[in-house]
Amino acid sequence: MDAQKSILNKSIIHWFYGRKVHFISWAIFITWEAVIVGLIFGKFGTIANYSIHYAINISLFYIHAYLLGKALQFPNSTAWKLPLFIAIEILAYIGFVFYLDSFLYIYTNILEGKPNASDKIRILTLLWRCLFFIFFGTGYYFLITYLSEKKEKQRIDKLRFKVLLEKEKTEKQLALARNALLQAQINPHLLFNTLEFIYQKLKNISPNDAQAMLYLSEVMRYAASADGTKAFLSLRQEIAQCENLISLHGITEGELFTGFAYAPDVEELAFIPLVLVTVLENMFKHGDLKSDTVRAELSIYLDNDALVIESINANRVFPHRKGLSSGLDNIKYRLEYAYGAQAVLHYENVGDTFKLVIRVEKSALNLSNNHPLEVLQQYKTS
Repeated sequence: MDAQKSILNKSIIHWFYGRKVHFISWAIFITWEAVIVGLIFGKFGTIANYSIHYAINISLFYIHAYLLGKALQFPNSTAWKLPLFIAIEILAYIGFVFYLDSFLYIYTNILEGKPNASDKIRILTLLWRCLFFIFFGTGYYFLITYLSEKKEKQRIDKLRFKVLLEKEKTEKQLALARNALLQAQINPHLLFNTLEFIYQKLKNISPNDAQAMLYLSEVMRYAASADGTKAFLSLRQEIAQCENLISLHGITEGELFTGFAYAPDVEELAFIPLVLVTVLENMFKHGDLKSDTVRAELSIYLDNDALVIESINANRVFPHRKGLSSGLDNIKYRLEYAYGAQAVLHYENVGDTFKLVIRVEKSALNLSNNHPLEVLQQYKTS
């Protein structure tokens, strides 16, 4: 009970505090007007008289502001609503105050004696008083409307500024992703011609080394030609390059990696390139693929309307100092740019085991099957 009472008191205090400008303004106005009128006529009214009549006048002030807003809400009906509302306000005010004053004169001591003016003068006085508060109520309505529109404009400007900042941030992330791809491309024509020359020299002398050179050339040619920021490629093409990379690793390490598996229904899905190749390359570079406790695996499959890419491997005892973070950051930026919130990349070290999961909603993949990346971005922002 005490807690409820405390909450109620706080609510009342908050309500008064939020309207303190109104209370202060009315207090100043009532004091000023009562003093001026009292000095002019040489007579002051009772507290009850002031309380009753100013309560009515202040109510008229706010009621008129409210009805004015309703009348102007629909411009097509303003021409008849506005005069009707004002006429109702005037008639209601004059009729109510006229008979209220008569009652106070006859049955109370709040207004002493009898009215010292004719009914016509009393009605004209009340009309003037009514129009006075209607006029200021109109000004109050337009003031709060102006302040509200100004506040809304500031909110929209702030939101627009925030959108521009987000756009600039996205463009910077795109530039970083592009640079990450371009850094791996060193004059492709010269490089591939050199690899072809070495392959021709080695194929008769060392067939295994020549085959390794051929696998390397295919993977690098794919990496150089695939621009992941402008187009999608079928996963089948990337899977083929992963198999080339696995064959290359088998030749150089003397042991074939057998932990690569994919479901047949993922091959024709359109996907940004170089993600699978980067994940597999990170496994070869940073993972211990010969661990007896953790089997290294890279899996690609569909699960609950989402494409899932999973990798698991044991960590090397002496890991490479650089490369893992930059490669995964590159994947993260490109996934965010291509699929936004519909793609999630999560990786973690659990003891001596590294786990990675990429999950992309199939709805985003279906869209990328039919549209280039620029069109997909319009779908995301519309």
